[in-house]
Amino acid sequence: MIAAPLPLFLPLLAAEAGALAGESAAEVGTAALGWGGVALAIAASVFVAARIWQCESRGETVVPGRPWPAAAWSGAAVLFVACGWLLVAAFCVSLLPADAPLLNRMAAQAAGSIVATLAVVAALRAHGASWEAIGLSSDDAAVDWRLALGGLALVTGPLLLISAALDRLVSYEHPVIDTLLSEHGPGAIAIVVITAVIAAPIAEELFFRRILLGWIDARVPSTGGSVAILASALLFGLSHWGQGLAWIPLVLLGIALGELAQRRGSLMPAILLHALFNAVSVVILVLQIATGSMRPSG
Repeated sequence: MIAAPLPLFLPLLAAEAGALAGESAAEVGTAALGWGGVALAIAASVFVAARIWQCESRGETVVPGRPWPAAAWSGAAVLFVACGWLLVAAFCVSLLPADAPLLNRMAAQAAGSIVATLAVVAALRAHGASWEAIGLSSDDAAVDWRLALGGLALVTGPLLLISAALDRLVSYEHPVIDTLLSEHGPGAIAIVVITAVIAAPIAEELFFRRILLGWIDARVPSTGGSVAILASALLFGLSHWGQGLAWIPLVLLGIALGELAQRRGSLMPAILLHALFNAVSVVILVLQIATGSMRPSG
């Protein structure tokens, strides 16, 4: 992963939905609650999809946007930014003792991601890029929030079901989960929130949905930026390689985020959607820990 040191916890949604085989009454109750959440998520997705279809069939604008300034950076600059993010995060981790707890390493990686993001934005601004060109501007925050909430309702149900199916084929494992099972106090949760809900959405959207997508779209123009959206989404998913099959639904999430950013001409609704999606995943993780339905692997 280029910008974030921990996953989106997408497969945890699947674990909640697939927990009906729980051994205790508490686990069965938690699983029933999970199925209720699945049903609600699917209903919300169907409702939003129907509304989008109705609007588009009437010729109405679903995502009000503005022209997205063409990316002026080169492929070498894209590669430099990607490598820089990794190197800064690695440098921050190298400052810690070799036996530092995983949560400390997560915090260091998050700090590195934030520093790298600020450095990239500062470099773009120094080279004359406007806030609009970078994608970090909004002409209507209320519309951005509406699009983000609508997007969350649209994608959560389908991604949950896909993740549930994939999780049965290849079990999802990550040391972050086991660490949080043993260190799930307020400090640990705060580190996860800062990393997954704040640092990762901003950094990943800036790189994948603006720097990379913008560069691809400038070199391979296509209707609606479809080629750039698909290519950047695939690389976004593959950046999560090693986390079971989570990269597959993350490609689909990347398509939704790319489409939203491209149509809006701004990263703001995509950042908000990304943050909300991660926040939901973190809440589910915390609830699973609190109810005992998540246990350390092995």
